[in-house]
Order: sequence, then structure tokens, then C-alpha cells
Amino acid sequence: MIVALVADLIFDSRITGAARRVGVEVQAVRSPDALLGASSNARLVIVDLSAAGDHPPELIRKLKAAAPQARVVAFLAHVEVELRKAALAAGADEVLPRSAFVERLEALLRESQAG
Repeated sequence: MIVALVADLIFDSRITGAARRVGVEVQAVRSPDALLGASSNARLVIVDLSAAGDHPPELIRKLKAAAPQARVVAFLAHVEVELRKAALAAGADEVLPRSAFVERLEALLRESQAG
């Protein structure tokens, strides 16, 4: 199972389109609480850090505690250097600038099904 917290409708449609091409299903959620509730059996959790509430690193910590089996991949604006460091320190497996996330999206979705 793949779960994604995404605020931006353009990124939501990119994720949905990539999932369709790869042949996987992604459950999109719109709030940090919904993400935590949906992630217990997830293999991959995608987090738009701009949608992660007031304390994105805390959400990452809670995700890793609630779904230790899940790979957590977050994305953000490339200028958010400190937030990237904080998300990695909180336990995110990968934190990518938006452009790199888009480039790697299909590979991330495929990898989540291989393991």
C-alpha cells in the first residue's frame, strides 16, 4: 500500500498519473491526521512537507513510530535546506526537492512494490 499526503493538486495528479503508469494504487490523504491513520500497513509513505502541518519533523517521527515498516519519502521546495535536514533527522528515508521527486517518482513507486 502507498499513501500520500499532498496539498498541491498538480502534484496529486502527477502522483496519480505515475501510479497508473506503474500499475499501483496510491491512497491520497489531505491532512497529517489522515496520513497517520492510513499509514499503518503502508510500504511507502509520500509526504509533501508543505502539507505536513506546523511541525513537519514531528509528523515524520510519528509516522516512523506508527509504521516502522514504511519507507518515508518527503518532498519540498529546494530552498528549504533546514527543513530537509530536520526531516532527515526525524527519520525520513529520503527528502527530495520537488524537481527530483518528480524525476524519481515512477522509480519510487516501482521500488515500493519490489520489496
